[in-house]
Amino acid sequence: MEQPEEKAQGSWHDSRGRFTPGNPGGPGGSRSRATELRRAAENAITVEHIGALIRKATRMGLEGNLAAMRLVFERTTGRPIDAQPETEPIPLTLPRLQTASDCAKATDKVLDGMCRGLVDRDTARVMLEGIQTRLKAIETLDLEARLAEIEKAASVVDFGGSRKRG
Repeated sequence: MEQPEEKAQGSWHDSRGRFTPGNPGGPGGSRSRATELRRAAENAITVEHIGALIRKATRMGLEGNLAAMRLVFERTTGRPIDAQPETEPIPLTLPRLQTASDCAKATDKVLDGMCRGLVDRDTARVMLEGIQTRLKAIETLDLEARLAEIEKAASVVDFGGSRKRG
């Protein structure tokens, strides 16, 4: 049978390093206290209280209190959705990215546009990432084509028969 574990002096941990009941981080600690407080608040406030508070905030809002206006609107109609900023066309014309050379030219144009203030840093970063992704795809396609040629050439070459291991 296990001995009850003793709490180390001045610590919220027992002798094995585990939290003891009733401490802020362990079983029965602050989380259960917060739940008790929340329940007490819910039991103390009635529907009539909420109605009275909303009516008071509405009166205050009608008198010009911006915080009260915001509170009433958020509680009755929900928080406003963050509006997406209007996108503007980027004042750069890039070449079609069909070769590594096209990607190099596009990179130069983006960097030049950023230096001249035509493109902000974040937009330039996104554009350069897109160019880099396209360049990787071009390189991969090129390697696949080269490998296919090598395999085709190797299939017609006679290497002198097969070797047998003894």
